[in-house]
Amino acid sequence: MNRMAALPGAHATHAALNAARETLADAADAGAATYLLLALLLLKIASDTDAAAQDPDGAYGAPLDWPPTAPGAQLLVVPPEARFELLYRQRFSGDNERRIITALQRLTQANRATLAEVFDVLRLHDGWPRDADRRDVALSRLLGRLSVPALDFRSLRGTYRADIGQAVDRLLERSQPRRSPSAVAHVPDALGWLMAGLMDPGEDETICDVACHSGSLLLAASRWARTAHGARRHQLLGQEDDDTAWACARLRLLLHGEDNHALHAGTPLLHDTLVHPNGQLRRFHVQLTRPPFALAWSPERGMRDVHQRYVHGFPPRQWGHLALLQHMLKAMDPHTGRIAVVVPHGVLFRDGEEALIRRSLLEANLIDAVVGLPDRLFAGSPVATALLVLRAMRTDENVLFVDARRLSVATRRGPRLDSAAAEQVLALCRARADVAGVACLASPQTLASQAGNLSVARYVQPDDRGQVPTLDALRSQRARLRARLSALEQALEGDLAQVAERPAKAG
Repeated sequence: MNRMAALPGAHATHAALNAARETLADAADAGAATYLLLALLLLKIASDTDAAAQDPDGAYGAPLDWPPTAPGAQLLVVPPEARFELLYRQRFSGDNERRIITALQRLTQANRATLAEVFDVLRLHDGWPRDADRRDVALSRLLGRLSVPALDFRSLRGTYRADIGQAVDRLLERSQPRRSPSAVAHVPDALGWLMAGLMDPGEDETICDVACHSGSLLLAASRWARTAHGARRHQLLGQEDDDTAWACARLRLLLHGEDNHALHAGTPLLHDTLVHPNGQLRRFHVQLTRPPFALAWSPERGMRDVHQRYVHGFPPRQWGHLALLQHMLKAMDPHTGRIAVVVPHGVLFRDGEEALIRRSLLEANLIDAVVGLPDRLFAGSPVATALLVLRAMRTDENVLFVDARRLSVATRRGPRLDSAAAEQVLALCRARADVAGVACLASPQTLASQAGNLSVARYVQPDDRGQVPTLDALRSQRARLRARLSALEQALEGDLAQVAERPAKAG
C-alpha cells in the first residue's frame, strides 16, 4: 500500500526526471517549470507509444495489440509534426521555445476533450529559464535529458510503468513551496489507502471525488480497484474548485495511466457539472473526498435547490460540510453506493442544526462508521479531523467508532497514521466488533442516548477498567486526558480558523 517503497526502475526514472528538471532551475516560477517538464514527459510517452505502434519492422517487440491495456498518456493522439523525436532531432537548430510551444499546442488541439485549457491554466510560459540569452541552450539540454534510456517508453507495448507515476509524484512534492496550500490539501498515503480499502471499488464502478485537488484519492481508489479486483473498466470523475489544482490533477492522472476525461472545475455547492444530459445528478458507486476545512456555503441557495439535496437540514453558512455530505448522498447509487469523507472534528459534535442533521442521518441508517484520525494529520493545519463512512444499504443499525489515534505511531510532532495503523483500522472496520480502548460498536439505543453526538471519545473509552490504579497508570490516564483536552482545543481552534478564513462570498 505504501508507494514510498520504490518500484523497480523508480530510482532511475526519478533521477532522470530530476536531471531534466535541473535544466529549468533558473525559471521564474518553480511550479510552472515542473509542469512544463511534465507536459513534455506526457508528449514523450504519447510519441513513443505512437512510434512503437507504427513500427513496421517490429524493432520494439511484437506488433502492438490495440487498444493499450492502460489509458492515459498512451492513448493521446500525436500529430506527426508534434512528435517529441522531432523536437529532439532539431534541438541544436535554435528556436526551441517556439517549437516546444507549437508542439504542445498541436497536442492539445488533437486531444481537446482531454487537454483543453490544461497547459494554459498551468502557465507553462512561466517555466522557461529567465535568462533569454541562455534559454535555447537550457531547452536543448532539457530535450536531451528527456531522451535517456530510463525515459524510453517505446517498448511498453501498451502497458503502464508504475514507476513513472511514482517519480512524477515525488517531483510534484518537491516542487511545492513549504507554505503552499497544496501541502494542507495533500492526503497522506496511508489515509488514501485506508479510504480506498473501506470503499473497495471494483470493476465497472464509478469513483468520484467532489474536491479532488491533485487527484490523490482518485489514484488511491483506482490502484485499489486494479490490484484488489483486477479492474480495468472503472471510471474516475471529480470536481476541483482551484484551477491550478484541477489542471495538475488532469496532467497527473494521465501520467499515472488513468483515463481522465471527467474532471470538472468548480464545487458541487455552486456548480452542477456532474450531471446527465437531462439535468439530473449523476449517481456514483464510490465517493471519497477530503474537502477544504474552511467550507462556507449558502443556505439560501440550498433552499432553492432543484435537486432537493438538503432533505436532512441546512447547516450554518460558515460550516458547509454537512451540506456537501448531503450532495454526496443525493449522488450516491441507491443500492451499492458508499461514501468516505474527511471532516473537521466539530462536524461530529456541534449543537444546533448540525445536531439535527446528524440525528436525521442516524435515523435513516446511513452512517456506517466514524474513525477519529490522529491530530495534525494534515501538514500546516491544526484542525482535528475524523473520517465518516456512509452506505446506502446497511445490514444493521449499529455504528462503529474507531480511535485511530491509539493505533498511530508516535513521532516528535505527535501521532501519525502509518501503513500498519491504516491496516489495523481497516481490519477493525471489517470485523465490526468492540475492542477495548480502540473500537466500539454502538447500538441505536446508545446512539440515541448521545442525542446525535458522534464524537469518538463519547464511545471509545480508555482501556483501564479493572486495573489497579498504579502511579504509572494514573500518569498514563492524565496524559490521555491532556491529549483529549488538546484535541478539543484544536477542534475549537479549527472552528475559529474556519470563521476567520471564511471566503467573502459564500454563494
